[in-house]
Amino acid sequence: MEKPLKFRHFYRDELAKSLAFTEKERQGIVFQLVIAIVLPLVAIPVLTVLYLEMHQELFLVPVLMLVLGSPIYINKLLGDTRFYKNFKKKIIYKIIRYINNTVEYDNLQKVDDVEYDNARFFDNSNTIIYGDDHVSGEINGVRLEWSELLVEYRSTSDKKEFGSKYQFRGLYFVTEFKRDFPASFVIYTPNVNDANVKDKITDNSDFNASFKCKAVKNADKINQVLTPAVISAILQFQKNVANEFMISVMDNRFYLAVYHDEDLFEPTLFQGIKNYDKINGYFEDLYFPMDLLDAVTTELKQ
Repeated sequence: MEKPLKFRHFYRDELAKSLAFTEKERQGIVFQLVIAIVLPLVAIPVLTVLYLEMHQELFLVPVLMLVLGSPIYINKLLGDTRFYKNFKKKIIYKIIRYINNTVEYDNLQKVDDVEYDNARFFDNSNTIIYGDDHVSGEINGVRLEWSELLVEYRSTSDKKEFGSKYQFRGLYFVTEFKRDFPASFVIYTPNVNDANVKDKITDNSDFNASFKCKAVKNADKINQVLTPAVISAILQFQKNVANEFMISVMDNRFYLAVYHDEDLFEPTLFQGIKNYDKINGYFEDLYFPMDLLDAVTTELKQ
């Protein structure tokens, strides 16, 4: 837990200056938006009154320019992605490297669709997968990648059946080991409704109370993967996060999918970003999954 304890120092020494620059950039955009909204509201009535009183059509020219130009300018400001890209480059990437300095970051890419299908979290294939904020590298000599994913139902009937637009929305982690695991299975939280989900998957009562398991291959060998150290790490992860999550072990891959109910790492224009609690929240969203994967790869890489 050394990194969480030192994160406030990292925030002060490495992030504060970048946040100050990005905050000025945000304020500049907001100021332009305010001008683009207020100016027409003030100028158009004044120019209209002057036209009615003086009957000079010249006063209608700026009215027309404001009516047509302001929405275009506002749309351009809202559609400019440079502020968001700068935030991710100057803040999010630094946080990621603080957690694991072996990784590379591409805010436009995502984990490949095949990796989502291979985890077998869901049987339904009627989805389309979006994503960004892709990270790739290693953890304890094991290949690592993750990104944010938004897995959306294609059909209206599926959306109605599952009562949600998304099948999954959140952070999706993949670790690829150099050997196959003796068993393949999926771990869910207890509210999963699946006939193949077993109530008891280990001899650990705390674990059995918190999770259910769907065995895919060699159910009798699951305990060779869910060692006491791995179980302890998963239970600790559950204590550290408020989010629902799923774990899948397939062939030589260990998957972790952590649900989030909003787009991550997307600052809003209308809220200050020099906020330690908010930035620390981004850090914890990334650190605790990585802490779990650190424990798992340490235990299972041999």
